[in-house]
Amino acid sequence: MAIELTLHDFTPCLLDDGITVITTITNYGYLMYTCNMLKSLAPYGLDKKVFIVCIDKRSADILHSQGYHVYCMEDETLSRFSPWNTKGYDKICYLKLKVIYHILSLQKNVLLVDGDIVFQKNPMMDILYWQTDHHFDVWVQNDSLVNKNTENMCTGYMYLKSNENIIRLYDCVSEAGVQRYMTCAFDNNDQTYFNRYVKPYCRTCPLPLERYPNGQYFYIKAKSLRRTAVLVHFNWVIGHLKMAKMKEHGLWILTPEEEETIS
Repeated sequence: MAIELTLHDFTPCLLDDGITVITTITNYGYLMYTCNMLKSLAPYGLDKKVFIVCIDKRSADILHSQGYHVYCMEDETLSRFSPWNTKGYDKICYLKLKVIYHILSLQKNVLLVDGDIVFQKNPMMDILYWQTDHHFDVWVQNDSLVNKNTENMCTGYMYLKSNENIIRLYDCVSEAGVQRYMTCAFDNNDQTYFNRYVKPYCRTCPLPLERYPNGQYFYIKAKSLRRTAVLVHFNWVIGHLKMAKMKEHGLWILTPEEEETIS
């Protein structure tokens, strides 16, 4: 999928600092999750600030009609829900890398948010801190069960600062960059790309599990994390078990009427 972003495409979504863009990738098969995530941002006035890259026209039309800012790829071959590490999922993950790379190349910072995330608190306090901090290049969710284990970072929630080194590391569009990604396809895709080709060569800050839990950690400690977590990422489950988990923990917040407008 070819994508060539310009500043004009996402300028309305820039946060008040003028240099940060919140972005997410979706398609029609994933749209319910994306809308659930967006609704969780609404209490903080951030839902309509998200730059939403829609793979297919159907999802783009629905979101546009609801007042969201969308960029449509018009690729109808990838409109279905693609479970983790299946055919099609690799292409969607590659698109995530390309979106990040193009935004960084336009000298803007990126907050990438996966659609299977639900916000419990306003994320802006941390975002504002990351914008001004000079000790790290990337803040990223930890995908382990222990804060000290930073081997596997989760690229479903990450804040990246635009600088020469990060842009170079995220170059996935050159011949060498494409070859790097091919070594990760069907091997956790963009997450492996980050852990293998980005993390060792930049200043990375793993986010604390108590505030930014991955799914596996949350399912074990849900009761305490409902008080402390900024968000919950419902990874570590495959397919539509995600929705079942969200409902189990009271974090599926779309109403039946809202679901009807999406489907």
